Amino acid sequence: MIRPHNATVTAVIVLGDDETVRRCEQLTARAAPHSPTIAAMFAFPPGAPASQDDLTEVDALVAAIARAISLRLPIWMPDPLTDLRREQHYRRLSLVLQRHGLDLLVGHDLWPMPDTGGMNEIDHALRREVQTVDDLDRAALAAAGVASLERVVEQAANAVPATTHENDWPPTLPQTGLQWAQRHQSVASYVQWLVDGCGVTRAAAARVLNSSGQRTPDGRAWQSRNVSALLDGHYDREAAA
Repeated sequence: MIRPHNATVTAVIVLGDDETVRRCEQLTARAAPHSPTIAAMFAFPPGAPASQDDLTEVDALVAAIARAISLRLPIWMPDPLTDLRREQHYRRLSLVLQRHGLDLLVGHDLWPMPDTGGMNEIDHALRREVQTVDDLDRAALAAAGVASLERVVEQAANAVPATTHENDWPPTLPQTGLQWAQRHQSVASYVQWLVDGCGVTRAAAARVLNSSGQRTPDGRAWQSRNVSALLDGHYDREAAA
């Protein structure tokens, strides 16, 4: 069965051995129907990953992952098994990117790997274990963020001028089941209060929103960049629609 390609890809980080990267223009032409823009390229000597048990010893690969995470872009390896030569390296690279919500795209058609489940039963079990651990980690971070926020709110409350009406402060979050147009103003006011009034970082504000069950206008988990977009008014159009 032919899988649909990842049609949403607009930019990628290319990773491979020296020969793969030298053929980058040719590979891009072959992948032209998928319209990838190459944001950066990283090459390692042929056989370098195969000669190492620990991928942290392959500088180009570590640099590629770092760039992918910083730019929030997937890594494209046209010939991953040929270049990496070890299945465990293939799996580890994919798992690291998965942890950051990024894809490892493979082949000339930029297939996201793994497509579903895993490359085999063991890979599937490993991925499920990693996802479970990540879920626990995120829940703990969210709880820590809420606990920290409670301390900040208490301190801010003690500093509120006596003239402030109790019904005007602090803002409250709306019910999570409402449409974004109905939630927008309340969420924006609450986040503005967190960031400007309580000195909470945007990343911490995102964790608070997520732990409260709030979601972005497109139904996704909040991240610091979404909080910035909210504060900058970029979500006003969705609210007005």
